[in-house]
Amino acid sequence: MSLSDTQRIEILILLGCGDKTRTQKQVCDIFNTKYPDRRISQSTVSRIENKFREFGNVTDIPKSGRKRILDDEQKLDILLDIQDNPHKPTRQVAADNDIKEFQQCLHYCQEATGAQFEHLI
Repeated sequence: MSLSDTQRIEILILLGCGDKTRTQKQVCDIFNTKYPDRRISQSTVSRIENKFREFGNVTDIPKSGRKRILDDEQKLDILLDIQDNPHKPTRQVAADNDIKEFQQCLHYCQEATGAQFEHLI
């Protein structure tokens, strides 16, 4: 579970500025005391501080590249293909349905049918 923007800003405030600063370890301890169900490490504090220094904000930066999500039509094609030939290798199902990411197809097949398909790889 990732931190909210508000929690990230709170971490920056806890770090302080000027001559009223805390160490990353101190901030980590204070945060973990305040939010015992959402524990962070010193490296989390470091990454948030570095992100703020580099980009001037703490929000998540959109990732580049194609999203790894199958659309409804691809999902239906996969299910129909599996229904027609349940012993067809998953790699072949992916290739026949023009799905570039084999692992994405495998994951959806398992999720949709509840079956394990590793033996068909």
